[in-house]
Amino acid sequence: MSENMVDILNDYQDYHEQPRQRTTALSGLTYGRESAIQRGLSKRKIEFSNLQPCRVLCVSWNVNGQHPTEELDTLLSVDDRPADIIAVGFQELDLSPETLILSDSPKEQMWLEKVENGLPKGVKYNKLRHVRLVGIMLVVHVRETLLPHITDIGIGYVSTGIMGMLGNKGGVAIKFNVDMTVISIVNSHLAAHQEFVERRNQDYRDIFTKMRFNNEEHNTLRNSDIVVWCGDLNYRVSNEELTGEQIRSLAEKWEINQLLRYDQLREQRNKRLVFEEFVEDPVTFMPTYKYNPGTDKFDTSEKCRLPAWCDRVLWKSNTIVKCEDYRSHPIHKLSDHKPVSAVLLIQTRVIDKEKKQIVLDEILKDLDRQANDSLPQASINRLELEFDGVKYLEAQELPITIKNTGSDVFEFEFIPKLDDTAICVPWCSVEPQSGVVEPGDFLVLHVTVYIDNNSLKTISGDRKLNEILVLHLVNGKDYFITISGYLVRTTFGKSISELVRITEPVRNQNLLIDVEQDGLEVSEVDLSIPPMFNIPKEIWKIVDYLYKHALYEEELFSTRGSPLDIGAVRDAIDTDTEIRVASVHSVAESLILLLDSFSEPVVPYTAYAHCLEQCTHFTNSKNILRNIDMAHRNVFRYVCSFLREILAYADRNKSNAKILAQIFGDVLLKPQLPEVGPTAKSAYKKRQLFVFQFLTNEYDDS
Repeated sequence: MSENMVDILNDYQDYHEQPRQRTTALSGLTYGRESAIQRGLSKRKIEFSNLQPCRVLCVSWNVNGQHPTEELDTLLSVDDRPADIIAVGFQELDLSPETLILSDSPKEQMWLEKVENGLPKGVKYNKLRHVRLVGIMLVVHVRETLLPHITDIGIGYVSTGIMGMLGNKGGVAIKFNVDMTVISIVNSHLAAHQEFVERRNQDYRDIFTKMRFNNEEHNTLRNSDIVVWCGDLNYRVSNEELTGEQIRSLAEKWEINQLLRYDQLREQRNKRLVFEEFVEDPVTFMPTYKYNPGTDKFDTSEKCRLPAWCDRVLWKSNTIVKCEDYRSHPIHKLSDHKPVSAVLLIQTRVIDKEKKQIVLDEILKDLDRQANDSLPQASINRLELEFDGVKYLEAQELPITIKNTGSDVFEFEFIPKLDDTAICVPWCSVEPQSGVVEPGDFLVLHVTVYIDNNSLKTISGDRKLNEILVLHLVNGKDYFITISGYLVRTTFGKSISELVRITEPVRNQNLLIDVEQDGLEVSEVDLSIPPMFNIPKEIWKIVDYLYKHALYEEELFSTRGSPLDIGAVRDAIDTDTEIRVASVHSVAESLILLLDSFSEPVVPYTAYAHCLEQCTHFTNSKNILRNIDMAHRNVFRYVCSFLREILAYADRNKSNAKILAQIFGDVLLKPQLPEVGPTAKSAYKKRQLFVFQFLTNEYDDS
């Protein structure tokens, strides 16, 4: 353990010997008792509750940016028994460039009204909530008679676009309680294209793990009794064993079962790589994608996309769920997708208040008897974790086992250190963060180190990783888990000024000077020597690859790459070797990540405010850039020149200057301090306008 870590640990332990320890223990007693009451009620809920049937209709439709010209009556009334809860998820609600950069969409209200007009007649419904992330929208209606039973309504969304900037892919969700049953409904649009299976898997994992309701850290999908997940999941029919013609022929002949053997979603679920605990009713309908709009004919366009079951409904539950109906709706023809629906009969728990009070009294008496029995006893198999050679954007995980060696159940939680609000630094995480362990039982905790652009800024110049996790036993002692390691040298996170002076691969440690002098952090590169390059060779390497391989690629910089490929790009530029990847989108995302990672933005902080002030005056904007460091100016010109080259082939790659300005406006220009409220929204638009000028005008120093 380093001396610095020892000092931190000693300071923290000394602090806990102060009177504050008694306050912590007292609050722990209160918290522990409340938690024990909730656990007791949860274990005995059958004694004071009854099951009540509730019908949920979940509909998913990728509407391909079309106006709502078709009525939805048959879609929202699949039989003569109107549902109690009706959830409708749309994808690609609006495909206009303005919507893709997170502005409002007039189609939102059009489709909301169309849903309301299509609700079953003779039953009064109330709109519970709706939530939209660009083209992904979810709206939930409930019977008016059910409304008094609904509490704790929350909404959430997760963008899986590159760095979360574009919301064209991702998920939205609405969460609520029906009496004692917690229901979450998710609508998602995962990564497209036949070969991007792992990207889809990662999108699912990101949505499931990152979804937070009402911005509350502990309000997640995990603490739901039922999760219903619908959307354009984009899983295709694998063409590794079947040719495109064979897939099309089987679909046209209604050979559904034979074709489903090659369904990517089934393959990934069977491998337990995605939707591990979810259930899907047997698919008995034709592929839902891709059709010639207005017809029931599979795609005959130039791209000739293969038939697939992109649109699905799945669910996971710790209560009884029966799927009464799962179908597609080929009568709807306005889109290149057919909508799908599932009717789920779920069982919600209704509380009998008198019986609950009897159970509660018994639990309280039992807790009083146990109060003075003993303190919790635990053993932890390791208190020091060392992560060796952590790479940028490459997670490392180590397990810890905590065992209950006492005679009573105990609860644990990770708590912040002195004067901190978070339990750990941004590059570290632990799951689960809290839990309950029965006597004689054990639980494996997973500590993960992951360095991204946000956490890069928190790592010191010596690249050492040091952290202490505090594991607190409620009503008991604290355990201090030390974490150490180091970050492998990488281009990401360096400054442009450093990179233009490094002639050899960044990962070559022999070329770099010591990073500590007299205990002070200094640059790894001697900045007193003249620059060796006009721009960093790493930027040139990535742009050169894209220029040779991606000028005609659609959705460049809008479609995410694969984590494996991005790691390969990182290694290639860090070691100055050839870039070898499966997808150009991974290289494009790597360029955005690199530009975003620089310790000083491409447009330096000192010029930021001036750029925003002159965001609509091209000549004045050029004058501002003349006064910034030449290496920074060269990078800005080089990137904008390449983007103009992409736009020159817009007829083939469908690129759009507004979208590119939105993406690169947020990585080329950055405020030094966070912007909030109206100021943030105004600055966001001005960054776009500033970059837009340089994408639509030739940029020289004249």
